[in-house]
Amino acid sequence: MAFFLPQYHPIPENDRWWGAGFTEWTHVAAARPLFDGHVQPRLPADLGFYDLRVLETRRAQWELAARYGVTALCYWHYWFGGGSQLLTRPAADLLAHPKLPHRYCLAWANQSWTGVWHGRGDEVLQRQLYPGESDDVRHFSQLLPHFRDERYLTVEGKPVFYLFRPDDVPDLARLVALWRRLAVEAGLPGLYLIGDADGAWVQDVDQPLDAAVWNPAPPPRGHELESGFPGVALRENPRAFPYDKVYADWLLYGHKTSVRRFPCVVPGFDNTPRSGRRGILLHRPDPDVFEEAVRAAAGLERAQSGPRIMFVKSWNEWAEGSVMEPDQIHGRAFLRALERGLTPVV
Repeated sequence: MAFFLPQYHPIPENDRWWGAGFTEWTHVAAARPLFDGHVQPRLPADLGFYDLRVLETRRAQWELAARYGVTALCYWHYWFGGGSQLLTRPAADLLAHPKLPHRYCLAWANQSWTGVWHGRGDEVLQRQLYPGESDDVRHFSQLLPHFRDERYLTVEGKPVFYLFRPDDVPDLARLVALWRRLAVEAGLPGLYLIGDADGAWVQDVDQPLDAAVWNPAPPPRGHELESGFPGVALRENPRAFPYDKVYADWLLYGHKTSVRRFPCVVPGFDNTPRSGRRGILLHRPDPDVFEEAVRAAAGLERAQSGPRIMFVKSWNEWAEGSVMEPDQIHGRAFLRALERGLTPVV
């Protein structure tokens, strides 16, 4: 499944914070190269600068994803506590249009929105709060129509739900027990809960989630390109890592966990459209290297018992340079690499 960003339609909050009509495309279109060989701007091809309020766009995205082997799109879901939500339209439209072809699940991006997301420091725009059990019940009630949708991804009938920061949830075990009970009371066989592996929870043998995903952040310091960039002072450089060198050892496998771990493959990363010279990037993403990673991840999963899942980060994170959708540089090369990598070698 591929992570899916719903930040491609205007909302009043973004209009207020960033200016009228702001969407993810605002940064993408304004990006410029910061050093020789830096590929920016990276612009969309087949699907264009789309608006997720347009159902034909949603249909075209799914048809393209399914054509090349994506089984489900994992939509980021923003619940900040007290009923406060953002970017709800794309997921709500799935419920409003049950014939819209899609296989999907939801991922709770339980993290405060700050200016650093778009290069404006630590200014808090929307704070993530955890008011308590009554809010957890309200949150589950909002999720339940999705869990009941026949298009929603399940494991053994249990709806799949992803938590971005399990360590940040106060008393995670209590929340999980509550939601599992509410799921059973609603007539579901339970929930299949997956958490981001970037946290201490994955080393707890008594942790309550079913699985983890190494959802790669940028590599640690020490793996950067050694030479820097000619003509640019080192302190002014974005942190750049060679895609082909760090990929297999770090991006694909990450670190060991005490819980079942699913692999995650990454077609690239470059958040300089958002963060400028304070950004981080994987230099020269390569479809052939990506194909090798997909093949390795698929091989790992075929050797496992139980559910076999591989995540792709991401389907459409354009301002982070993590994109499977066709662009004007690579075309459909990464999609074709995914398709080839998923094909078993006979």
